[in-house]
Amino acid sequence: MVASESAGAVASSMLPAARVRRIIKEDKDIYACGSESLFLISRATECFVESLVRESYEFSRLDKRKTVQYKDVAKAAQSIEQYDFLADIIPPSVAIRKPAVDS
Repeated sequence: MVASESAGAVASSMLPAARVRRIIKEDKDIYACGSESLFLISRATECFVESLVRESYEFSRLDKRKTVQYKDVAKAAQSIEQYDFLADIIPPSVAIRKPAVDS
C-alpha cells in the first residue's frame, strides 16, 4: 500500500507500492520515481480502474445482471470515447459458434 503525508493529512492507495514501482521501472525512459510520484500514479490508476468498472457495471445493469462480465468491459472500451485507447487491448467478445436455431 502506498501512503503519502502532506500538511498533517495522510492519504493512501490500495495498490502495493512495490508492484507499482516495478511496473514503472519496466519503462526504460523513466530513470527514477519519487514517493510522491509513486503515490499519484497509484491513485490515478485506482481512479481509472474505478471509472472503467463503473461504466462496465452500467452495461451489465442494462442487460439486467448484477455481475460484470468481460463483454461489459469490452462494450465500455468500444463505445465510450474516453476508453478508445483500450480498443486493441480489450477486443469485443466473439461467439465461438452460432446458437442452435429451433425449427
